[in-house]
Amino acid sequence: MYNRRYTGKIELAVLDTAGTFCDGPGDLRSRWPLDDLRGCKAPVVPFYEALKAFDLECDWTTIRKPMGNFKPTHLRMLLSDPEVAAQFREKHGRDWTEEDFDNILATFRPLMSKYIVDPDLAKPIDGALECIAALREAEILVGCDTGYYAEDSKNLNKYLEDTYGLKFDVTTNSEKVPGRPSPFMVFDCMLAAYEINKKVIPVESVVKIDDTAAGMYCGNNAGAWTIGLYASGSNDYDQLVLSKPDYLVPSVKYVADVIFYEIEPRLRRGERPGQGLAETITIR
Repeated sequence: MYNRRYTGKIELAVLDTAGTFCDGPGDLRSRWPLDDLRGCKAPVVPFYEALKAFDLECDWTTIRKPMGNFKPTHLRMLLSDPEVAAQFREKHGRDWTEEDFDNILATFRPLMSKYIVDPDLAKPIDGALECIAALREAEILVGCDTGYYAEDSKNLNKYLEDTYGLKFDVTTNSEKVPGRPSPFMVFDCMLAAYEINKKVIPVESVVKIDDTAAGMYCGNNAGAWTIGLYASGSNDYDQLVLSKPDYLVPSVKYVADVIFYEIEPRLRRGERPGQGLAETITIR
């Protein structure tokens, strides 16, 4: 049971999907000429194509700005971007409406379902399989949270299991749980973990791993440890450091070592997430 000073081990690691454990950086300009060579392309491509279908040319940098949010929220934020809103007004002679939003979202959804399991985009990032195997060997439950629709997330997870043997212990449902930057997807994974082993775990025993600032805010708001991945996904180092994670590392390849050799020794000393350090620790 929880007492006011937790000194145990990490019990649960909650990972984002694209840019965190799959869909890493790579040069796919042969397929998408605007490819910026960063990871987390699976959401970017369908947003680009859906907006283009409505005569809106949106660059990948702009599309990436709201990354980490539930996809309808992401689209709404894109349409509300001043440059995108002005472009819509110029193309259509009026401001966008809820009907326009619904139509673009309806175009986006099947594209998202298609690209989320695209072999070029669903491939695990270097070190991801080894990281999850190491966590599981240490009896740490591995959770998955994402801004994808539940059905798309289910299909991606099935693809990863069938193709690479990668399986998550718990997942969250972004259609039912308020998403990042709120803490509830972390809490949802904690509840699912409880349903597995009927063991109450404190949030200090949870690590949130993500390539977006929104994901870091999610973990921080939950009171969990946070590890930001600055070279494998959508947000870069400067964007992530502003969200004040406990640790910044290039990719998921480094996550297990951070947990075993950085976070757990601090837990044994009675330290808590976000405390005891003046600044984020960066491992390059």
